[in-house]
Amino acid sequence: MWTESLIAGIERAGFLDKLGRTLRQVVDSVVRPGRAKDLLAGTWLGHPVHPVLTDVPIGAWSSALVLDLVGGGRASRGADALVGVGVLAAVPTAATGLSDLADVEDERERSLGTAHALGNVTALALYSGSWLARRNGRREVGVRLAMLGAAVVTGAGFIGGHLAYRKGVGVDQTVFRGRIEDWTPVLEERELPEAEPRQVRAGGTDILLYRHQGRVLALANRCSHRGGPLHEGRVADGSVRCPWHLSTFRLEDGAILQGPATAPQPCYQTRVRDGAIEVREPG
Repeated sequence: MWTESLIAGIERAGFLDKLGRTLRQVVDSVVRPGRAKDLLAGTWLGHPVHPVLTDVPIGAWSSALVLDLVGGGRASRGADALVGVGVLAAVPTAATGLSDLADVEDERERSLGTAHALGNVTALALYSGSWLARRNGRREVGVRLAMLGAAVVTGAGFIGGHLAYRKGVGVDQTVFRGRIEDWTPVLEERELPEAEPRQVRAGGTDILLYRHQGRVLALANRCSHRGGPLHEGRVADGSVRCPWHLSTFRLEDGAILQGPATAPQPCYQTRVRDGAIEVREPG
């Protein structure tokens, strides 16, 4: 399909990846790991917050478009107000989107994310101009700008959908892991020293093993946020910190102690049998 060629071209656009890297540096310098980052990521919600916020500007602008086209003169005030609501709602939406873009690691995905961001910023500028034109009595110009903004935001939304549904950016990176229903040996007990993280594999799934105060703890090794390798991260005080974006999980049960992760880390039951460490799904 022609859309595949379009997406492939955007992915290969080196200038978009370069711009994305610059945006990442700017965002990382302003939003440090902690409460602000968790707020923008949606850690407090247990779900990425950016997709939730997009409903407001898209809904407001879509409704304004309908009123502009078929509402007649009596609907003009409502359409104008909806354009303004969309502009206001787009500001926090853009902030959360930029925070998510800063966490993208793959070059092609970063190019797509940058194109998505540029499209939405352009749409925001067009709708802002539309609102100003309406306020100044140039309603025909305002309607035309809004229609152009609707076309741009639709294209940006298509790219955003491709990132989520085809690339899996923003989804729980552990959701399609292979389940380990039966006790499965993964490592000889003597090969796991105290306080030394170890990556093992069972049923096609990478697992982090860690011996803490004599107990063997196990989590999925692929970070639920962006897929970072947890065994390469810092382990301290009964928790492990992802080396990529510093999401921190409790080793005991995979609970999130610090974002930007929004989904807890899958954990496993462990036991030692015949000198081998075995793991399986909890429960």
